[in-house]
Amino acid sequence: MVNLKEYKKVSYGMQDSYIPGIYLIHNINLKHDMKNLKNAILILFCSVLAATTFTSCLSDDNNDNNSNIITLTGAQRKQTLQALEGDYSGYLYFYNDTKKDSVEVDWMVTASDSTFTSLSFPISFLQNYVSTNSAVKDAITNAGRQTLIGAVNTYAQASNTYWSQNYYFYLMTPANKTLKFNYNGKACEITFADYMASSSYGYLYPQIQYYNKKSSINFVIKSVKVGDDQIDVNTVFQAVGSK
Repeated sequence: MVNLKEYKKVSYGMQDSYIPGIYLIHNINLKHDMKNLKNAILILFCSVLAATTFTSCLSDDNNDNNSNIITLTGAQRKQTLQALEGDYSGYLYFYNDTKKDSVEVDWMVTASDSTFTSLSFPISFLQNYVSTNSAVKDAITNAGRQTLIGAVNTYAQASNTYWSQNYYFYLMTPANKTLKFNYNGKACEITFADYMASSSYGYLYPQIQYYNKKSSINFVIKSVKVGDDQIDVNTVFQAVGSK
């Protein structure tokens, strides 16, 4: 489990990092200092999307960040999972060349075993991030939707401002940080990262936000491998849906 300290340094695995606060992309991360304009546009779009989708009805307060942090009890953490539980339908956002695009996606969260499940997770949108490897592009374009399962973890601490208004945060880690499938006799694997980091833009995590029956989730995709061929993606994609 991760301790949330808004805008404070915490330990995340072996890496010192900043956990974002209310905004899903509070500290914008662009891999390799904005070499990839497509990634930059997508992340900026997701920032606006998250802010407008979830925060318009929330009240604010001016409490000091340290005094506003509360440690959640076991019962409170269970409460956050129970709130998130349910079936969601929505869209996963990406960029097709330089145009915003989306694909339908459904998922469910079960509180009893803290599990995220998407029985038809889209992967064909990743073809927009493969420019040179025909084997990888062919597989992700034509293999069809896949099953993605992950573990949902609650934070040990929260901002009382948002906790008191039933605005909750979680982390979702895909099982073994991979999505494996087969295509034309070749083993295929999509690898997910714990976070993306930049000295200039901070950190971005596979974080879930929940408020008022709406949820958003970050998928931090590191690479795609088909047989012996592998391409790096290093992009964060966001899905937004509702119960």
